[in-house]
Amino acid sequence: MEGVWSPDGKRLAYRPYTMAYAGTSGWRQHRGGDTPPIWIIDPSGKQLEKIPHDNASDSNPMWIGEDVAFISDRNDGAANLYLYDAHAHSLRQLTHETQWDVRSAGAYDRTIVYEAGGQLKSLDVGSGGSTPLSIRLEQQSLQARPQWKDAGKNITSAQLSPSGKRVLITARGDVFSVPVKDGSVRNLTATSGVREADGLWSKDGQRVAYLSDAGGTQSLLVRDALGLEKPVRHALGKMGYFTLLAWSPDGRRVAFEDNHLHLYAIDLTSGAVALIDSTPRRRTFQVDFSPDSQWLAYTVVGENYFTQVRLHSFTAAKSFDLADSFVQTDTPVFGSNELLYFSASIDAGPTRVTLDMSTQERPLRMAIYAAVLSADGHSPLPPKSGDEEVKGGKDKVKDKDKDKKDKEEAEKSNDSGKANKAGEDDKAEKPPKATRVDLAGLAQRFVPIPVAERNYERLIIGADGALFYLSRRQAGSSTEPPGPNRTADADLYRFNLEDREEKLLRAHLVDISASADRKKLLLTAGEGKLEVADANEKLDAKPVDLSGVRMLVDPRQEWRQIFDETWRMEQEYFYDPRMHGLNWAAIRARYEPLLQYVQRREDLNELLVEMIGEVQVGHNRIGGGDIYSGTPEAIGLLGADYAVENNQYRIQKIYRGDRWNPFLVAPLATAGVDVAEGDVILAINGHALDSSINIFSLLEGTAGKQVALTVSRDATQKGTHTAIVIPIANEAALRQWNWVEGNREYVDRKSGGKVAYVYLPDTAGDGYTFFNRMFFAQVDKPGLIVDDRRNSGGQAANYVLEVLNRKYLSGWKDRDALVFNTPAGAIYGPKAMLIDQDAGSGGDFLPYGFKRLGLGKLIGTRTWGGLIGIAANPSLIDGGFLSVPFFRVFTPEGEWHVENEGVAPDVQVVLDPLAVNAGNDAQLDAAIADVLQQLKNAPELPRKSAPPIPTQVGK
Repeated sequence: MEGVWSPDGKRLAYRPYTMAYAGTSGWRQHRGGDTPPIWIIDPSGKQLEKIPHDNASDSNPMWIGEDVAFISDRNDGAANLYLYDAHAHSLRQLTHETQWDVRSAGAYDRTIVYEAGGQLKSLDVGSGGSTPLSIRLEQQSLQARPQWKDAGKNITSAQLSPSGKRVLITARGDVFSVPVKDGSVRNLTATSGVREADGLWSKDGQRVAYLSDAGGTQSLLVRDALGLEKPVRHALGKMGYFTLLAWSPDGRRVAFEDNHLHLYAIDLTSGAVALIDSTPRRRTFQVDFSPDSQWLAYTVVGENYFTQVRLHSFTAAKSFDLADSFVQTDTPVFGSNELLYFSASIDAGPTRVTLDMSTQERPLRMAIYAAVLSADGHSPLPPKSGDEEVKGGKDKVKDKDKDKKDKEEAEKSNDSGKANKAGEDDKAEKPPKATRVDLAGLAQRFVPIPVAERNYERLIIGADGALFYLSRRQAGSSTEPPGPNRTADADLYRFNLEDREEKLLRAHLVDISASADRKKLLLTAGEGKLEVADANEKLDAKPVDLSGVRMLVDPRQEWRQIFDETWRMEQEYFYDPRMHGLNWAAIRARYEPLLQYVQRREDLNELLVEMIGEVQVGHNRIGGGDIYSGTPEAIGLLGADYAVENNQYRIQKIYRGDRWNPFLVAPLATAGVDVAEGDVILAINGHALDSSINIFSLLEGTAGKQVALTVSRDATQKGTHTAIVIPIANEAALRQWNWVEGNREYVDRKSGGKVAYVYLPDTAGDGYTFFNRMFFAQVDKPGLIVDDRRNSGGQAANYVLEVLNRKYLSGWKDRDALVFNTPAGAIYGPKAMLIDQDAGSGGDFLPYGFKRLGLGKLIGTRTWGGLIGIAANPSLIDGGFLSVPFFRVFTPEGEWHVENEGVAPDVQVVLDPLAVNAGNDAQLDAAIADVLQQLKNAPELPRKSAPPIPTQVGK
């Protein structure tokens, strides 16, 4: 992972694997599995020397003559420099920093220059003396200069104005009013050092509301929609991280939530904040105000994990359940003063806890209902008699009269809106009818909408009464090919209540919302694109021009805001409000003075990684943001290894990939490509190639494009031919599958076909796919090895553990076919699991569960040790990410384990690099031996034959 050659070029001092405290990960004093040593290897002499190592992280090796200096945090407190005496095989501590870690160092002769706390120091290895270095750089940082930025790349919310003429966009901490057609973009806030969020329109379109963190705590600001007047500030409280949800139609109240699971409403007249409800489990509240603003429909998540719709009466200051907790109800939206639409599901249970891997490819079926709120209300789908109507319309049924009247009023309102130059209806609207909710018998007044059960989101009632909704596609039935719009997985439907017909309007959307008058739709398409369309049966969407969403950013002001917000998010979102006893205010006081020396956004990330690292937990990460990022040229890769022989590039190995994965392309193993292992590549696109040229320089910019390879079987010009190939941008998946398939074939061969091998690269989508692909195809084998090494985590792999723990319940006798079993998809014999230091998070939980269930031995090395989970907090103002761990595992005995310790193996086997270089995997060999030994004494399960068939009738 990092290394340096000795002065004579014969030995390599190196760190063999990753550290937990590195890159974006702030994890000081890590004591789990990712605590690497420093090793010294002589490849030619095939010698390996291991520098004495504790359960600590050693890094940054440097040669000092024959000795090796390195950084280590082995003494609790701060990381320091140590020197390994190669002759005495002893260690000596060189520095004694107590407050700041030694973070990086470089050696020249017997002098080491190192950095700690932002200060460079020079260390004389012989005397041990350390001297601060005074270095002053006068050049101004380009990144620190005020500059115009495209804020459209960092949109966090968007809402249509009441009549759909403008979009209120919150982006990069400012609030913009963006025209759909006429007018100019207005930056209503223009504060690069303050973060505004969650912009909302008032129903009359004359005011906007948003959050502001000016002063270090979030407040609600309300101002005119032109941004000309001073905003009115409303205090929300000093604790909590807030999100605005909705503004009542009468303009009086704003509903909002905090990150501590509370739902509030603030009265803009009095400034009073009222607690509406709290949800027992974490989820963003879905809310909608009634037309008369006296009721709020919202969701909570119950103890049984089901989402429930509730109704809150502001008049009575009470909340009521819409239905009982035996069914999941969700996505409430008022259709009128008489109707509340919502979705409901009776099969939601298996999908509710997304931490569980068992939720992978579990379809959620939801139906759509309308609740008739008052006892004398009318169904939106009254029966149709089919009788002839009396001409003149005097004797038409009441529902027809009502529909016609509603349509006329809608058209009249639309004409009025068109005539209004200001963009909003300035006529005094008639007060809405009062919303009456009769709780008695409400459950008997739920009207099902006759559409298919799907995974519904975002119910919207159009001005004409039609129902719009998103249906989210679900994994399992199909897999979309890779592409930029893979996340645009929702289809937009419209249901006409009059004709009772459903129509698909648009596929591949991310989200939708509507204007307050319900005549316009705001569509969020792939890659962050916004479009506006009329809410009718013909969806003619027009793109919203975001090119004017630009802002002047003072980086130093923004960096200050990012520093402050990072500190505050850690305080507000960390799972333990007491921060494990850490004086978090003192940590801020120690790091804040270093902020003045930050010259680049990358510097700020470095500083913040160190600051959050003081919490000393896993999954605590920060990175990204407005950092410098050049536009790299896509290097085409052929999926091959090369050897330089006789001044030529010979294809040593071709990676063929997984032939049953249609999205895993192997360029040289594609049908019709006449290239074989052993061929020599003489030219690429007509450019001659020999060992003096880096082969990848001729493949620059060729990813996804046709390339002509001139190849030869005999390394001469006589036997050449041209092969047309299409290089790929990344061949990691090809190499991974080659390693996995090689392991499977090796285990099968060495065990005589008795032991199955299954690899899990993670405990998310890929791990689920790998497990199902490999496990069930090998259930005919009596033993199993599960390989958890380098498992990058994802979910808690309860699904895998449940399958591995299946018990033999019965066999079934077929007259002609083989005996089959219940459960059928199982391996009942002995098992073992391979683990290593690079298996973490879900890769920690899987072996933890494997061991706890007694499924077999863990073989390898201690896992990473990170089971404080990631993040519920928002991103940073410039799009940077911060992951604050907000939940932690504990055992059924009520003990804290795994975090910062990892899961220890039952049989420790450390991979020897010399053996690995020779193609040997000692851990895999140990697992094969263990399972084969167990098979010798294991009972034969399942039974291969049925017992003797009864010979008497009735037996």
